[in-house]
Amino acid sequence: MKPKKISSQNNPIFRTILRLAKAKGIKKYGLSLLSGQRHVSEVMREFPERCAGIIFTDPQDPPHDAAHKEIPLYHFNSDLFRQIDIFGTHQPILLVNFKKLPKLADDLWPSGCTLCIPFQDPANVGAVIRAAAAFGVSRVVLLKEAAHPYHPKSFRAAGSNLLRIPLFEGPSLAEMGKYKVPMITLSPRGKEIGDYKFPPLFCLVAGLEGPGLSDGLKDAIALSIPMEPAVESLNAAMATGIALYLWRSTLGV
Repeated sequence: MKPKKISSQNNPIFRTILRLAKAKGIKKYGLSLLSGQRHVSEVMREFPERCAGIIFTDPQDPPHDAAHKEIPLYHFNSDLFRQIDIFGTHQPILLVNFKKLPKLADDLWPSGCTLCIPFQDPANVGAVIRAAAAFGVSRVVLLKEAAHPYHPKSFRAAGSNLLRIPLFEGPSLAEMGKYKVPMITLSPRGKEIGDYKFPPLFCLVAGLEGPGLSDGLKDAIALSIPMEPAVESLNAAMATGIALYLWRSTLGV
């Protein structure tokens, strides 16, 4: 496919792509930007139907797979490319499409772990989705507080794993107590996680960075991760990843 050359700030394609650096534009257009040579190659190879375009500039060449997969090519001049290359990779950027996330249903709970995350830092969202895919979580629910999972920072942290795991749109953190499934949270005052036997079906609800959990989850099962007394707390995404690893280790797989 012949590249479409774009050199004007007023070009509608450039103006649309520039808006994909923020959640508002991502939601409006159903598109996201993925940076990083390995991530781009993986998504092109495994999810070609999700590839909406390749953006590149001189002296780059578009990935070899782009031609035979008939992915649209956009050749930006160096100044325009620099504006969307927010991570400074100096590598072609993949334009990825996605559908609106389905809403979480009250009565359809798969076995295993449903992970609910409210993280407002998109890098934390991406990191914990990556961990969820690694440890075999059944699905991930993005709570109302959460950053958009297709934010460029989240997508870069999760990589192709963002496309491997079912994602759902959930309620606010305060509303999670209404569901009739075992709710598990992480708290320094909880029962030590190493002594806990996870049920075959449960929901792990992470707390917000900083404030933690809401009063709506006061009846949930609280588990703690043991650590040195001088350490106040772990990063929210890291703590969630550790909990998922410990759950996975109990499955004997």
